[in-house]
Amino acid sequence: MNEDFSRRLAAALEALQPDLGKPAAPVGISEEAAGSRGFLTMTDQQELRRKLKKLSDGEISGVFGTQLRKEGQGIPIDVWMRSGGGRALETLLDSNPTIRKALDTTGGSALIRQDLEPLLYELYIREFPAWDRFSKEPANGLVHAYNRETGFGDAQFMTELGTVTDDVAAYERATTPISILATRRGVTLKNQYATLQGGAGFNPEQLELQAGLRAIAHKMQKTIFQGNATASGGTGADEGGAYDANSFDGLRRILNTGNAVDVDPTAGTPENIREAFNDAMITTMQAAGRPGVIYIDPVAMGQFDTQQDDLVRYIDRDQISVGVTVQSVSTTMGRLPLFVVPGDSIGSYTYSGNQVSDAYLVDETAVSIPYLGSDGPTVLDIPMGVSGQLNRLYIIFGMWGLAVKAVQFHNKVRIQR
Repeated sequence: MNEDFSRRLAAALEALQPDLGKPAAPVGISEEAAGSRGFLTMTDQQELRRKLKKLSDGEISGVFGTQLRKEGQGIPIDVWMRSGGGRALETLLDSNPTIRKALDTTGGSALIRQDLEPLLYELYIREFPAWDRFSKEPANGLVHAYNRETGFGDAQFMTELGTVTDDVAAYERATTPISILATRRGVTLKNQYATLQGGAGFNPEQLELQAGLRAIAHKMQKTIFQGNATASGGTGADEGGAYDANSFDGLRRILNTGNAVDVDPTAGTPENIREAFNDAMITTMQAAGRPGVIYIDPVAMGQFDTQQDDLVRYIDRDQISVGVTVQSVSTTMGRLPLFVVPGDSIGSYTYSGNQVSDAYLVDETAVSIPYLGSDGPTVLDIPMGVSGQLNRLYIIFGMWGLAVKAVQFHNKVRIQR
């Protein structure tokens, strides 16, 4: 890691310490944040995220471990909740100095470790790179309500002094629940003593937090692609998706429309997956959609590659997110990146008696992640002994939904296995 960058990053993180006599932070952290016990404005967080993207996986893990060991950091949970958290707290800090004073006294209460959020966000998107591509917006309630566009209306040519013709887009009212996704992780006092006295070169708290972060990333990624919160009879084996009343509907269910394209690359005369992508793209473009990426299952990606072996000698690859290099496919819309989603997040299911997996053509301008609190994972630090047990606990959580704002702007291809 560049020595100057390492020094500046350390100074920025050190500025989050609760020392009101400390001079202003030198790297992308406002003076208010430096004196507010780890409170970061959205601008501060974005600046730190940009800096952290430059680090390797090992370096980001090391910085996370260093910051995690700093105790007394964070915002008291009662202050966080009374103020509404996140953007709401940022607004209150600007208008009410009393709130700022409250941030400087933690006592023994549980703390929102906002000082860890930029690091958690970076670790999170390295497990779930697609998260960084989705736009985020503050939710407008326990259930996020939004207008889903079904038609964009028309415009008319007119004479020089003619009267402009009124028109309007067509919408339907849509909602998505803001679901709470959480996991509690911790280590016992005995484990901490044993690790220190045994000379082990690892931090058990850090290992548990990073494992919890992977669990959050996996569950959220899987829900975005195949979640089901409305059809109680749905299972993971069918197109409805496994039912979970506490989650939200994902793309498998939402894009189950008459525009979806089926392709069978396993037939005696195999059907061409690239042509299926193109057919799905044309339908979407005729509805004014502009998909910019294709999310695909690893098995389906292998089927696509096999079909290209006799045709392509050299495959172009592009980097589209942190540490994510992908190949692309030519479509009517031009070259689109084929973003392989690892593991079982897209998965497979039975459709018309055949085993299939979906590939999603997504117009990222017409989909968002509404959130409450923070647009990335948040950690609640619970002090030792609060539960009556000799352990220290961390709760990693996020409150998120999925808003697909124009179904016709997206499409999917069912690829038979």
